[in-house]
This record gives sequence, structure tokens and C-alpha cells, in this order.
Amino acid sequence: MRPLKLVITGFGPYAERTEIDFAKLGAHGLYLISGDTGAGKTTIFDAVTYALFGKASGENRDDAKLFRCTNAKPETSTEVELTFAYDGKDYRIRRNPAYETPKVKGLGMTTKPASVTFYYPDENGHVSETSRSVSKDRDVAEAVKSVMGGLDRDQFSQIAMIAQGDFMKILLEDTKNRRETFRKIFKTENFEKLQKRLSEEAASFSRNCDSLVQTACTHVSGIQCAEESNLAADVSEKKAMAQNLQIADWEEVCVLLQNLVKEDEATVNSCAGELENLRSRISDQDKELGKASTAVNNRSALQKAQEELPVKEADLNVKLKAKTAQEALQPEREKLQEQITTIQNSLPQYDGLEQNRTDLDGKKITLEKGLDKLKTGKATYEKKYAEVQTLKKELETLSNAGENKARLEAEIRELEKRQAEIQNVGRLQKKYNDEMKNLQDAQDEFQDAQKAYTALRDEYERKNQAFLNEQAGILAVNLEEGCECPVCGSTHHPHKACKSEEAPSQAELETLKNQVSVAEVSRNDKNAAAVQQKGNCDSLRGTLQDELNKLFGECPIEEAKSRGNDEFQKNRDTLNALGEDLKAEIKKANRKQELENKETGIPAQEKKLEELRVANENLNLDNNAVAKDIEALNKSISEKLKDLAFESKDAASSEIQKLRTNLVTSNKALENAVNAYNATSGDVEALKGQINAFVKSLEGVPEYDLPKLEEASRQLKDLLTQKTEAWKNASGRVSQNKSTLDNIRTAATRLASVSKKRQWLKNLSDTANGGLSGREKLMLETYVQTSYFDRIIRRANRRFAILSNGQYQLIRRTEASNNRAQSGLDLNVIDHVSGKQREVKTLSGGESFLASLSLALGLADEVQSSAGGIQLDTMFVDEGFGSLDDESLKSAIHVLQNLAGEHRLVGIISHVNELENKIDKIVRVTKDENHVSRVNIDV
Repeated sequence: MRPLKLVITGFGPYAERTEIDFAKLGAHGLYLISGDTGAGKTTIFDAVTYALFGKASGENRDDAKLFRCTNAKPETSTEVELTFAYDGKDYRIRRNPAYETPKVKGLGMTTKPASVTFYYPDENGHVSETSRSVSKDRDVAEAVKSVMGGLDRDQFSQIAMIAQGDFMKILLEDTKNRRETFRKIFKTENFEKLQKRLSEEAASFSRNCDSLVQTACTHVSGIQCAEESNLAADVSEKKAMAQNLQIADWEEVCVLLQNLVKEDEATVNSCAGELENLRSRISDQDKELGKASTAVNNRSALQKAQEELPVKEADLNVKLKAKTAQEALQPEREKLQEQITTIQNSLPQYDGLEQNRTDLDGKKITLEKGLDKLKTGKATYEKKYAEVQTLKKELETLSNAGENKARLEAEIRELEKRQAEIQNVGRLQKKYNDEMKNLQDAQDEFQDAQKAYTALRDEYERKNQAFLNEQAGILAVNLEEGCECPVCGSTHHPHKACKSEEAPSQAELETLKNQVSVAEVSRNDKNAAAVQQKGNCDSLRGTLQDELNKLFGECPIEEAKSRGNDEFQKNRDTLNALGEDLKAEIKKANRKQELENKETGIPAQEKKLEELRVANENLNLDNNAVAKDIEALNKSISEKLKDLAFESKDAASSEIQKLRTNLVTSNKALENAVNAYNATSGDVEALKGQINAFVKSLEGVPEYDLPKLEEASRQLKDLLTQKTEAWKNASGRVSQNKSTLDNIRTAATRLASVSKKRQWLKNLSDTANGGLSGREKLMLETYVQTSYFDRIIRRANRRFAILSNGQYQLIRRTEASNNRAQSGLDLNVIDHVSGKQREVKTLSGGESFLASLSLALGLADEVQSSAGGIQLDTMFVDEGFGSLDDESLKSAIHVLQNLAGEHRLVGIISHVNELENKIDKIVRVTKDENHVSRVNIDV
């Protein structure tokens, strides 16, 4: 099976219709599905799996209610359409889940029912909308099963998809969990049913037999016998035969009890004398052991001190050299002090430098003010000059005063007509702007509703995840070390889940879910209102554009207001001017005379302009003089800096502080070296004193073999303990066996028979359920599954050998870690470098990924083989490559390329950037600012 085209609409993060043309990727080789986390990479395989089987690929993603894209428009449907090829023929399946959408009329939501259609190929092997099809769920399921060779969703997921999060699960599962996984894939549940039936039958028959033999067994089980007794074999035989004893056998039991009592009474008498002798010998031995222990301890301490003395003396020499080296640095310390004094003596010279800099700043301010004053003077001159020129020009314009009345009246009539047309368009544009504002308000309300809905939805998803995580924390509260975990069965719990203080209750989660639904309805209502308002605006915009074109020619609406206002204002100003001109036409002659009178004062104003010009020239000369002063000060500062070592007094002071710090550090190093030497010298003298004291204390003391003395003492005490225990045990057995003898003799009921079938059924049930005592806990179902597992491991090792450069080999663990745990499907790894076998959990992160990838591919091969050799020409590998180094990444890609071969297309789902440089075919999944995902294919 190979997908040809996938169309996703309103599904997961794909709010819009998204078409993925797998045919562009070819029929074989590798391609990369790249994108940020959450963009919708894994959703592509979910969509393929959902189209075929009505469920997503992962265990946590098969709730059809969650398939609807929350960002999809109300009119957008939610459906997946898959076109695929199998055995040279094309098939198509279109499926949509049940989902809720806003009603077309009125408020509230309506539910669209789930539907599915499967299209068969025509006689040419092609498929189209006119091809034969089936639409009932059962018929579609049978069609998919027939085409896919009987594969179900679980098997398909194992063959075609190594799903995100399942890598390590495949590798690290114990026998119990792996058995559950294999049961789903390889359909071994009938063996489990047989195990349960055998267990129930054996338990039922055992309860019936136990009630019959309980009385007979009670007394025989109370017989006590020493292990070393000659009668021990007889006692064991009788206890073992307790449920099979006949009436004639009980007399033999009584004789056996009498002999046991006689034997133990003899033991009691013998032990009493031996105990008294042992206590005396132990007292003498303890005194000698005390002397020997003191001597041995002193010799050990002497040896330790003698070994430590040369080390301390060598350390003393090192400390002496360090002290001498620090003392030799005294000239450098004196040089540092001289440098400090020299710089301190030069500090007064910096005062003149600072004064020059202060004067320089003052001159710069003076120059800046002079330049501003010059600028103001020039502006005044230019203003006065402009006034004179304006007067002259106005006289020229009045040359035709009183002659323009008729022309002005005609211009006024034409402009008034134009103004009326502009006002009409302005009123129409105001109405359009008001409607656009209403549209913006409606869109803002929709955006607010969208944000509120998104926030509530995200909060619900976060709290829902916290609620699910809390369940693990609740299980872990009462989990104790050494007790089996109810989930995994492990008795060791290094990382228990913790309860979260922020996890919500079920009621809080349900309330929040209802709030999400209300917010979604509000968002949809706001969207419908905005769409209607936009239609109103579009209609009004067309009318307005027509009027604008008539009035201004080609004029965009966006420029209409500015253009209309400008022209209206211009025309109004012109009308006012023309009106005033018309009214004043008669008066213009008077104005002309008035201006001609002013013209006589122009010479006086021109004289004043000349005075302003001269003043500005003088001010410019003053500014030039200040600039020369600034140049002189800069030169003086440069000369002073030549004789000084630092740029400023602050820099000189900073250097003094630095030199003083170095001097203090050097003096401290000398002090530390002297103190270290004196301390080590004291340690050497103390060691010499200890050695002399130990030598004196050991004079005349013999060499003791302390272990031999301790062993002799231990043997005596062990013997005392044994004899004491033997005396107590023998006394207890005498009392117990006399009582048992009396009880057996007075017993009124004898065991008549024992059913052999009880033991036969028990052995059979224990064997089938892995319950044989002292044996490996291997169940019948697990035994069947081991054959599958061994084939999976063989297939996996062919790839793991390549990925690990021949270092590692997976192997099924044939021995359980303990006789209580279920076994048979546990996994180890052979390290061919060290030649040792160890648990797969000891592999590093990158090694674990390579091992799990190999195992997952091996599992896929085995499932495909066990399903009748179904040939699937596509596979998806989801994430995990981020833990690999470059070499391991190359090996993994090489293995996947070999897996692809010439007939299989393998897609790697990952956001690891390095893969884009290694794989040519890329399916890019992106998500925009509205959380809507899109797909592009780069080949």
C-alpha cells in the first residue's frame, strides 16, 4: 500500500483544505516531514490511519470528537480523503467524524453525523468519483480489510508507523507490558483464556480437596525432628504422605514419635555437660584476645605514622620553597610602592589640565550662543527684506484694480456649483466611513471572542493534561519500596510520579469545558455579524467609487476625503477671496493710492536693512575670534597631555587603586606561604612525637596472630551457640512431639482418600500460568509470543549491527531477574566490545534510540510477515533523531534508505534541522499566526 494523495480539511490543526500530493515524492526513497512542534507533522499519519480505520495512529489520539479543527470556519467541513495504490490498483476513501457546527439559521449548534465512502478501482485500475463505492461502516471496514490483507489498525500502525513516544516503549517494556502489546498485534488472547480456565479449574478442585484433608494433615504437620537425626527421612516421608496416609499407617507414625522423644531426651542430657565446659574456655580466650587487640592496634598506628612522616616532610619542603619564592618577590613589591608614589606626586599637574578643559567648555558655549544670535539676525534681515518686496509686488497686482468685476462673478458661479457636488460626495463618503467603522467594531468583537475562546481552550487542554498526570501521582502516593507497582509490577521505584498542587478536579474540568463551548458559540455569532457588515460596506463602496470617478476621474476611495477636502477648502478660500475682491473692486483704487503712499517709505526701510547687514557681519567676526580661542585651548591641552601618563586625574587615581590592590594581593600571598610553612612544620614535629610514643609502648610485647585468636574465639562462641540451640531445640521437640503423639492416638477421624486429579490439575495450571515454584515464570501465552519475539529480534539485529558498527546485539533474556517476576519477553543487549551481556536500560540516550528504531523496524517486518506477507510500500518514522550524534544520524539514515530500497517510500517526521541537509525530498509543515497549518512539498 502506498498513499498517492491525501486531502485534509478542518482536521487537527489544518483549518483549510490542504492537499498533499505524495506522488511528487516518487515511489521509493526517503523524504522528510519537517516543521515546528505542534505544527501538525504527526497529524498527516493520523489522517491516513483515520481515513483507513476511523481512528488515529497513537493511543492518545483516537478520540474522534477531538479531530475537528477549532480554528476552522463554520462552513468548513471536517473530513479526510485518501487515494492510495495497492497491487497496481488505485483506491480512494473519504471519511468524516461526527462534529458540531453553528446552525445556518438561528443560534446554537448542530451535529453533523459521521460518514465514510470507499471507492473501488475501475477496470483499468484507476479510481474516480464515478467508480463503484460502498458507504456503510461495516461494508467499508470489510473493504479495507480485504484490500489490506486483513490488517487491523494496531497492525497497520506497527508496520507503517513508528509513532512518536513508542520508540522507548518498544525497547524498555518488561514481560508483562510487552505481552499486552503482542497480544493485540499477534492475536494470542485465546492462549490467555486457556490459562485462566486452567487456573480457575485447579483452584476450585483444590478448595474441595483442602476441606477434606485439613483435619488429617494438622497433627502430622506438627511433628518435629532434628535435621541431623537418623529419623529425619522417616519424618519427612510421613509429612509428605500426610494426605495419603491410610488408617494402618498411623501406628507407624506413633512408633516414630516415641523414637523421636527418646532420641531428643538423650540429646538434652548430653548438651547440658558440654555447655558448662564451653563457657569456661570462652572466658580465658577473651582475656588473651584483649591483650592481642591492643598490641595490633598500636603497631598499625605506628606503621601509619611512619608512612605519613616522609609525606609530611616532603610537603614541608614544598611549603619552604613557596615561602622562599614569595620572599624573593619583595623587590617587585617595593617597585609597586614606588609607582604608586610617582603617580600620586603627579596628581597636582592635572589641575591645570582640568582648568583648560573647563575654559574650553565655556568658549564652546559662547560660540554656540554667538552663532544662534547671528542666525536670528539673518532671519530678521530676511523678514524685513521680504516685507519690502511684498509691498512692491502688491502694487504691481493692483495695476488693473476695478477692471475684473465680470470675470470674478462668472468664476464665483462656477465654483459654487463645484462645491455643491463635492459636498454631496462628502456626505456619501461619511456614510461609507460610518459603515466601515461599524465593520471594524464587528471585526474587533470577533477577534476578542476568538482570543477568549482560544485562551479558554488552551487552559482546558493544559488543565486536562494536568488532570491526567495527576492520576499517576495518586497511584504513586501509597507506593512503597519493595512493593509491586500496580501498573508495571516493578518493586523498585527510583522516580515516582508526584501529585501536582495545581491539578484540577473532574468538576472543575467539566465546568471549564462548558465555558469553552459557550465561548465557541459566541465567536461564531460575532463572525457571522462581521461577514454581514462587510457585505453592506462592499455595496456602499461601489456606489461611492462611481460618484468619485464622475467628480475626480480615477480616484481611489482612500484618497477621496483628502482630495475632496483639499479642493473644497481651496475653492472656499478662492470664493472668499473672489467675493472680497468683488466687494472691494470699487475700493481697490483707494487701496492702490494707499500703497503708493507707502511706497514713499521704502527708501527708509532699505536703509534699516543695510544697518542689519552690517551688524550681522560684526557678529560673525566676533564668532571667528572665539573659534580661535577654542583652537588655542585645544593646543594647550594637547601639550600638557604629552607630559602626563594618563588622560585625566580620574584615570591616574584609578591606576593608583589598581597598583595598591596588586600590592595587597602580593603581601597576602607572602603571609599565606609563611603560615602554611609553619603549620606543616608543626605537623611534622607532632608525628615524630607519636612515633616515639608507640615505639616505647610496644617494647617487650610479642607478635600476636590476632586473626587466629579471633577465629578461635569465634569458633568457641559458635559452638556454644550451637549447643545452646541444640539443647533448646531438643527440649522443645520433646514437649511438642509428646503432645503430638497424644493427639494422634486420640484422633477419631482418618483421611480416607486423596484425589490424584487435584495435583495433576495444579501442575498443569502452574505450568500454563508460569507459576512453578523455583522455576522461570513463563506463561503459555508468553511462550507462544517468544517465537514471534525471537524472529523480531533477529530482524532487528540485522539493522542494529549496522547502526552500532557491530558493537551491539539484542538478545532475549532466557533467565528471569528473580523467580517472582514474569519473564520470557525481557530484553538484554550483548556488547561485543566488552564481551558482556547487560540490560538494554544501560544503553545511552542515542544508543537506546538506535536500538529502539531497530526493534521497531523488526517488529514492523514481523507483523507484515505474520499478516500473510502484506506488502506496504510506505512507512513513517516519528521523531527521536535529536539524541543522535552526526555519525549515528548518518547510520540511521543509511538503514532507512536500505529499508526503502527501490519499492518503499519512508517518511521521517522530525524537527531536527540537520536532516534537511541530508534528505532531498521535504514536506514542510508550517503554522501561521492564527494557528492554521499548511503543507508545501520541496523536491
